[in-house]
Amino acid sequence: MYLLNNITNYLITIGDPRVKDWILFNPWLIIFIIFSYLYFIFVCGPRFMKNRKPYSLKTFIRCYDIFQIVINYYIVHKLLSAGWFTTIPLHCIPMKYGTDPDSIKLLHSCWWGFLTKLIDLIETGIFVLRKKDQQISFLHLYHHISTVLVSWLFGKNYSDGMSTFIPLINCSVHVIMYTYYFLSTFGPNVRKIIHRYKFLLTIIQMVQFIILICFISQIFLPSCDVDNFPAAIMILNLFINFFLFYNFYKKNYLAKKTR
Repeated sequence: MYLLNNITNYLITIGDPRVKDWILFNPWLIIFIIFSYLYFIFVCGPRFMKNRKPYSLKTFIRCYDIFQIVINYYIVHKLLSAGWFTTIPLHCIPMKYGTDPDSIKLLHSCWWGFLTKLIDLIETGIFVLRKKDQQISFLHLYHHISTVLVSWLFGKNYSDGMSTFIPLINCSVHVIMYTYYFLSTFGPNVRKIIHRYKFLLTIIQMVQFIILICFISQIFLPSCDVDNFPAAIMILNLFINFFLFYNFYKKNYLAKKTR
């Protein structure tokens, strides 16, 4: 009962008073977005593509990758200018929900971070339209859906304090990742050069999860005055993502190397 009450409380109530009127943090809207996403992937999209040739979408993908590089770099820059690694330390920082310029920068950065997670769902739509069904794996779906839900949960409750370290690390990783994806659109000659480093993307993702697990774990220290229930959810999700990515790495890189 305690667990159910906590989950219901975090889903319905908005802990950050600064975002109580922001429509994206309405629980019904996020349920509708995820339902529409799954409906398009498994029903609408395959039905539409059944008798059609796969689309190329090369120009769209390049523009999408450039957008992701720019927006993720912008979020990282915004978080750093708000005080990370200068006035904001790496140890436990309670939520204060301030309205000073730096606190508003943190808030807006988290909002943009959440928005990018919704935009990330477009990637699966691209796979459907290009008939790349093998890329729509359990790892892909779990990672995208769980990231949207966790970003939404933290965005409406914890867009302040130590929680803002999460988008700082995640968006930094995405700058690297989408730079690789963008370069890979420039034909086989470029792909041949950079493909040998593709395995590093998965390693970087896994290192990211480990860093975030270690950082968030300090919330459970007696001296840290931050609610530990959402931290437990986040750490559980990070562990699941880590093992899914590790299995992907083992299957696609370690096994091939052994053969």
